[in-house]
Amino acid sequence: MLLGAYALLANNCTNGAGIWARDLTTNSSVCVTVDLVVSGTNVEVYKERSLSLNYDLAKFGRDFDSITFPKLISTFGVPSDIDGNGKVKILVMDIRDGATANSAYVAGYFDPINYFPDNFLSRLRSNYAEVLYLDGKELIAALNFDTNAFASTAAHEFQHLLRYPRMRAANQSDELWINEGTSEVASDIAGYGPQNSRMDCYSGVNDSRCSDGINGVSLLDWDNTSNDVLKQYSFAYVYMRYLYDISGTNDTQRQNFFKETVIGESGTRANSTGNLINLFRNTTYAPNFDASLLGNQNSDVFFRTFALLSAQSFQIANLTSVEQVTSDGASPTTINLATALTRYPLSTTLSRIVTNPVTPTTARSTIKQGSTNFYTPSTGTPSISAGSSRKNYGRVTTATTKGIFFWADSPSGLNANVKYVQTNKEGTTPTIPKQPRSLKSVIESSTGPIPICGIEFIDDGVRTFESIPIE
Repeated sequence: MLLGAYALLANNCTNGAGIWARDLTTNSSVCVTVDLVVSGTNVEVYKERSLSLNYDLAKFGRDFDSITFPKLISTFGVPSDIDGNGKVKILVMDIRDGATANSAYVAGYFDPINYFPDNFLSRLRSNYAEVLYLDGKELIAALNFDTNAFASTAAHEFQHLLRYPRMRAANQSDELWINEGTSEVASDIAGYGPQNSRMDCYSGVNDSRCSDGINGVSLLDWDNTSNDVLKQYSFAYVYMRYLYDISGTNDTQRQNFFKETVIGESGTRANSTGNLINLFRNTTYAPNFDASLLGNQNSDVFFRTFALLSAQSFQIANLTSVEQVTSDGASPTTINLATALTRYPLSTTLSRIVTNPVTPTTARSTIKQGSTNFYTPSTGTPSISAGSSRKNYGRVTTATTKGIFFWADSPSGLNANVKYVQTNKEGTTPTIPKQPRSLKSVIESSTGPIPICGIEFIDDGVRTFESIPIE
């Protein structure tokens, strides 16, 4: 009887009347009974049959088909087509995320399980098709505050869908901040930006959830044991948008740069911070790059772009004397980034940060890799002691002691050739912490843990980042 009922359920999800989706609270699949709302040239939009919506899904489907789809495939390449129908499915449903009133919720996700043949004995079922999932409850309610929330989320998830087959083909699991930051900018490229809520969270203004902004928050180390994830999405958006903006002088050049970071026709994809910067240094893909201003090495380029963004985010305009530690335990040297600041200002897209700069509320006594600590006259700016300094420590101060202290580095040392998807090749086996580096939980697969980040499911290794005292 059990097998018979299971077969009946499976049939509902294979005959067009249903689509498999994840219950994120139990990490098992549910068969969602659906109605087809739109069948366009490139997309099919389905609605969960029991879901009542006060939203024009038909218009959304037409706009995705004719606007979002062509804009994003021109930037990130054409999607895969494992089911052979030439279309992407979008399921609008009440995502099973356990959300309650005023709680965090999952706005949408892309699930790579759909790239593997279905196994009816598994708790996780596959549609073996390109599918995006969008929330039809809390995300629809968010339209009262952001009219682009639904379409913007769809564009965000579509980047994940376009990127995943490239990751899989290259046997690479791209660093989470790069993947998510690219998806955030994808929403802008589709026409649903700028992401004002992200910028307000970045600065710590107009958003009670983001007090202190990105002060002390790591761009690189995403961990669900902290309360910084929303800030890290914001940080990833702002840095990636800044890099996108300064990579070229027009949209075509910028989109070509982004396309190369995902596709990697040159043989290099932006799976790591080092590879991202390596591509940014290649003037074939980033023609606006100037090594005389930003440096010739990945570590220097990351340091300088990080310094330029951080200073502008705190309304520091004098960058004639930027202190940089170039090797562990060394005293800082001084570099002049004044000309670089003139060449690479924040774009009009990020102008909200210029008028609403980072507002620090807490003096930080430690610093993390990939983070900036912001200081005001009341707290002063810490000094750099050679005895405990690390490579790519930096400091910028003003006459009033307002300043920034930052560590623009990553555990890979910005090595351009690191692959994180494989078993650790760097000499030691990483320790899997009790809490995964994700927003939800961990499931098991034949290749190891798959973190659920609440937006996307990815194969990814766990890495640890240092946090050390400030002098």
